[in-house]
Parts: sequence; C-alpha cells; structure tokens
Amino acid sequence: MPEKYKVIIDMDIGDDIDDAIALLAAMKQGFDIIGITTVFRNTPERARMAKKMLKDFGNGYENVPVYAGHGIPHDKPKSTVYGHTPHYSPLLDDPAYAPDSEDPDTAVDFIINSCRKYGKELAVIAIGPFTNIARVIEKDPTALNAAAKVVIMGGSYVGQYASWNIMCDVPAADIMFRNLYNIECISADVTHKTVAEDALYDSIVNYGGDSPAQIYLKELCALWKIDRPKAKLLLHDPIVVYYLADPSICAMKKASVVMITDGFAKGITLNVEEYTKKWMNEEAYAGFDMSRKVLFSTDINKDTFNSRILKDFT
Repeated sequence: MPEKYKVIIDMDIGDDIDDAIALLAAMKQGFDIIGITTVFRNTPERARMAKKMLKDFGNGYENVPVYAGHGIPHDKPKSTVYGHTPHYSPLLDDPAYAPDSEDPDTAVDFIINSCRKYGKELAVIAIGPFTNIARVIEKDPTALNAAAKVVIMGGSYVGQYASWNIMCDVPAADIMFRNLYNIECISADVTHKTVAEDALYDSIVNYGGDSPAQIYLKELCALWKIDRPKAKLLLHDPIVVYYLADPSICAMKKASVVMITDGFAKGITLNVEEYTKKWMNEEAYAGFDMSRKVLFSTDINKDTFNSRILKDFT
C-alpha cells in the first residue's frame, strides 16, 4: 500500500499545460497539499494561477497557501525582469488570487520550516526548474534531506541529454544533485513516452461539465494551443503525481549522477556508472562520491498510468 504524505508542490504552472493537469490531478487524488511554491520567471503570476485552480476546486484546497518563489536562475542578474507568463489572463488580477507572499524568500522559508516540522511525513514535488530547491539548500543544507523524499521531473539518465527543467537553471540542479540523498527522478526519458490518449485530450479540451477547476483547465488548454498550436500533450508532470500516489507505475533504478555544468554537454545529468563502464575514464571523477545514488525512472507502465489519469479526467 503506497504511503500517504503531506505534500508541497514546487511548480512553474503557466507555460506548458502539464503543470495545471498535475495540480488538478493531485487534488483529484486527494493529496494532503500543505502548500504550493512557484518557480521560474514571473512567479507571482504563476502563483495566482495556482491559487485560482485551488479555489476553483474547493474541498478545502482553497485554504492551501501559495508562495511566489524565486524566478531568476542562479546564472542570471538579480535585476532581471520578466514579462507576462504565457497563460496568464486579466481575470487573475482579482485580489482573491493574490499569493500569500510575493517575497521569494518566504517560499524558501516555508519549505525549510515544513521539512523541519513534518520530517518523513513530507514529500516535496518539484516539477519546475530547481531554483527554489537550490535556494533552500543554500539557506539550510540539511532541511530537504529531513523530508521523506524530493520527487522531481527532470534529467535524462538513459538517453543522456539536457532536459528543460535542468537547462533553465543548471547551477541550481548541480546544487541539488550534490546535496540531496533522497531524490527520486521521473526522467524525461520516460515522460516523453506519454503523449496523452485521444480520450483524455478530448475530455479536457471539450469539457462540458460544471466543475470550475476543469473549466479553468479547459481555458488554459485553449491558451496553450494558441501559444503552441503544433504541440502534443505530453504528460511530464502528471506522471510525478501518479508515481507518488502509486510508485509501481514506474520502473526505477539507482545510479551515481553528476551534473555537467559547462561546455557543449552543459545540462546533462550524466549517469556516471554507465559512462565509466563504457569508457573506463574513472580519473575524470576523482573525488566524486560514488556512494551517492539517485533513483530515476527507466520505464512506465502505460496501461496503469493511462487508466488512472483517464479515470480522473473522463
């Protein structure tokens, strides 16, 4: 029987549509969400989007606090200013959707305090770039390791390419991989296999019911299609939610991983064990702690995953 955790979701809702699906799925699964933090670029606007979805779903989720976290990656000037989030709309200017804080350090402190308060009862889901996660580690290096697990969407440990959430803030990802012992990674190798079934896509974009949250998701899908008319609906972030609810959905493997932080391979989460087996270049990793293992997905049970998400959204 899968364990039940208190959950923090750190997310970049507002670009692709899978973040919104993941948040709604977490509520449909009955997750005990204790807070949302937003990350990457215009985090206050992302926080308003999350706040609206929580309020629209109701059932107690309208009381979940939402904090606008750090939007500027580690390698960008602190003075960087970002424009509107692609799926932001004027209706979100309503004061009802204001985040509980727009101070990014409040989001960091919320994660730290929650890790200290709940310990192994808490799981942190990170489905955006890892800027907030790195800021937490920089402020309190042991806090996140006190939680049961940090489940991320990002990295490629089989295909060995640079994935989006990593590339958005490579220094942050490096800090994360160097300091956490409890990461469980849903890899881009696996998530790119999960194009939404026609039944799921049609149910979302043609929803005709009276659920305000699903009506809002339908509106976000319309904005997403305007922004990316040729994009396929890939279910990257929802897999993290369903994996936390039922870990048997993904086949997992452990290996030592090092973050490539510069050069033409920047952003690659290098599976050190596979690399050294092929090239025997162990001198390149002198001093690297090979005992630090990362748990990452190698495959997904599509039938189980599809049946669960179709049940929730059709």
